[in-house]
Amino acid sequence: MKKLLLAAAVTTLSLNAAQAAPTLYGKLNVSIDNVDNKNFDGKSDVTEINSNASRFGIKGEEKLTEKLSAIYLAEWAIATDGSGSDTDLSARNRFIGLKSDGIGALKVGKFDSYFKTAAGNNQDIFNDHTILDITNTMYGEERSNNVVGFESDPKLLAGLSFNVMFQQGESSSSVVAGTTGNNDKRDGFGDAVSASLNYENKDLGLALAVAGNSGIQGKYNAYSLKDIYSDAYRVTGSYDFASIGVKGLVLGGLWQHAEPKDDLTAYDTGKKDTNGQAILANYKGLEEDSWIAAVTYKIGNTPFAVKGQYQSAKTARDGHDDRTIDQYGIGLDYKINKQARFYGIVAQQKRDWLSDDDKRTVIGTGMEYNF
Repeated sequence: MKKLLLAAAVTTLSLNAAQAAPTLYGKLNVSIDNVDNKNFDGKSDVTEINSNASRFGIKGEEKLTEKLSAIYLAEWAIATDGSGSDTDLSARNRFIGLKSDGIGALKVGKFDSYFKTAAGNNQDIFNDHTILDITNTMYGEERSNNVVGFESDPKLLAGLSFNVMFQQGESSSSVVAGTTGNNDKRDGFGDAVSASLNYENKDLGLALAVAGNSGIQGKYNAYSLKDIYSDAYRVTGSYDFASIGVKGLVLGGLWQHAEPKDDLTAYDTGKKDTNGQAILANYKGLEEDSWIAAVTYKIGNTPFAVKGQYQSAKTARDGHDDRTIDQYGIGLDYKINKQARFYGIVAQQKRDWLSDDDKRTVIGTGMEYNF
């Protein structure tokens, strides 16, 4: 009997230990890219290895009661190439929270805005690529600090879900009007908000989302502006034609509008005049309209998939001509299994306000492995 009780105790402890153990996960995505006119200056042709948002992390879920669980995640960037835009062990998504089965999850920490996640996988097919990711074209691809977020369970409303995130500014300093896009003091709960409403029906092959930001920081690529507190709204969706018998074909699209929350009239350019005074710029009337059209076609029962995407962002400003960034590209994937794929890409970006050297071309190949 004692041996039986001991065996039962050991088994119970083993099960509890297995349940409590976190999951290690990650992705390595490395490409070799030939970039023509990288800096739009006519002399910056370069071949480079890019790490493309490679990362690793730990995550877990631990039962507290029959329906309530503790959840957690911590993720770090990896500079697989040893340099470039990815800094080793820099902070990516991380949070701690509670999850209630059939209702949703409450999370606290730093993680992607719900405006960003509304884009979907089929509307940003070059996602994570150092040069081609939509973050280099349009506003809205932010990971926000100091946030509390709630995500409803899609099962709660038959495929319809909603997410809302409240960001704390955590600053007791008064704001100088016109410098950041937000003239209000950022010292309270929910100084900025990001929210989305999503619907997915796999039987119909349909995924739709609407999202909005209020006072979330972002960048405007046409003027090289960053960390501008902005209001924005986004509509996005995709359709899988397998539901009507055309297997492998998926179309995706996105449209959005963004503008500073308050007029940006005294932006510090980081430069100084001859008297040593900061040079300020007036971006009154700044706004950006952007869109994406994307297509993916998996070729029959082969491991190959062909992808294509066009994206455009038009930025306006009082007293100045509009500036438009257009980017188009195609890709070919060779998927070995669920974890690994090889890929090739050819893409070009054009900036219409440049009279010379207005195009940047990327030709590359790479490998992605998920673990």
